[in-house]
Amino acid sequence: MIELGMTPVLPSFSGNVPAALRDIFPSANITRLGDCFYNLYKILFHHFTHKRCIFNDYDVLYSDTFNENTPPTSDPTYISTLGSAVYKAMSKGNKDAVWLMQGWLFYSDSSFWKPPQMKALLHSVPFGKMIVLDLFADVKPVWESSSQFYGTPYVWCMLHNFGGNIEMYGVLDTLASGPIVARVSENSTMEWLKIYSRRRYGKAVKQAESAWEILHRSIYNCTDGIADHNTDYIVKFPDWDPYLSIYSSFPKQDIITTYSNRRFMLTVSDSTLPQPHMWYSANDAIVALKLFIDAGEDLAGILTYRYDLVDLTRQVLSKLANQVYLDVLSAFQRKDLKAVESHSQKFEQIITDIDELLASDDNFLLGTWLESAKRLALTPSEKRQYEWNARTQVTMWYDTTKANQSQLHDYANKFWSGLLMDYYLPRASMYFNRLSESLRENKRFDIVEWRKEWISYSNKWQQDTKVYPVKAQGDALAISKSLFQKYFEKK
Repeated sequence: MIELGMTPVLPSFSGNVPAALRDIFPSANITRLGDCFYNLYKILFHHFTHKRCIFNDYDVLYSDTFNENTPPTSDPTYISTLGSAVYKAMSKGNKDAVWLMQGWLFYSDSSFWKPPQMKALLHSVPFGKMIVLDLFADVKPVWESSSQFYGTPYVWCMLHNFGGNIEMYGVLDTLASGPIVARVSENSTMEWLKIYSRRRYGKAVKQAESAWEILHRSIYNCTDGIADHNTDYIVKFPDWDPYLSIYSSFPKQDIITTYSNRRFMLTVSDSTLPQPHMWYSANDAIVALKLFIDAGEDLAGILTYRYDLVDLTRQVLSKLANQVYLDVLSAFQRKDLKAVESHSQKFEQIITDIDELLASDDNFLLGTWLESAKRLALTPSEKRQYEWNARTQVTMWYDTTKANQSQLHDYANKFWSGLLMDYYLPRASMYFNRLSESLRENKRFDIVEWRKEWISYSNKWQQDTKVYPVKAQGDALAISKSLFQKYFEKK
């Protein structure tokens, strides 16, 4: 990095420690914060920086002491003292240390971080020795409501994704104006898009440029202020009692999800079916996809084109599946067994088709993720543990009970070949099979029994060691063409 002119940023000790540390340091001053972490200051911080002598070589250190953890008191004096202690520990390891900190806390916990508390923390460090990352500036810029962090240097950032989900989404106009404080660029946005398309694919192709114009005003023009976190029904299948009423007043193409400030919290009441975020016309995306497919005659050999083609095809089919899922529930509530089975089969077929599509590009393979985790291991037991970790992170997480899913299940969901076929498809099938069985045998659908079956399957999948491909198979353009004809061309 240094040879390339970059400034490395190294992790510093944030003060977060496991609860078991009390057993080792019974006299230490440890304060519990929130549900996740404990804080310990001074001694361990100094020990950490002393052991990491490499700090002497690099000036920028990052530490997020209060990221999604609320201080035990709102007293500005206490907060200032604490911030000063954190920086003092850093400067002992490196006298030129600069503290790099996420500004996420000022948004996610804005009810606590009022101007006095913000100033107390930001001004507890010598000017120029702290840099704040305005992490969510593309949607919720904190600099606007804090007099530019009260004079503390900051970086305008874009938090494009939560959990590494795979979903096309964007705010291109904001990106063009936000970093330069709403200053309009000399060239128009559309002209920028044409240049981008040519640079991305290496040549000018009219259909590709037209597709990007559509994407700019649809998928990449989210203006509803909602933080996008993919909750499409394929990858975040609802834990839903089908006897409850489906919400009655939302257009098919305007399904919206509401989030709290905490990045992992989905705000859904017990009586409301979770609704995927939908901020654009599905038909616009379908038109753009047709243009992308038509551009394939000139661009099929370009890696970036094939990636975009697979991603857009996946996006369009995933949104289609959302409506098919709702069709299943509607049919069940009408007690129409034939329609339940028909729509269920269509939902499952879409998953199968998307999996085949994703398998055609190296960037959408589960095997790559799992093998990269296993390569880090030094022993067979580590290899098993790392693979379990990798599988768990993208699926159920680990705070499950026999009949209750993790609160963070599917937080890091992925559209990856292998994950769709062996994880998302069986989950949907178990649910749909129980719906059909309920109607066929005239017995009540038992949501708790489905949860038990599904959680048991998930636990077994996390512990499995099946090897998945790490090389793409299939012709992405041919598969995309076939799927477009199958689902979107009039018969």
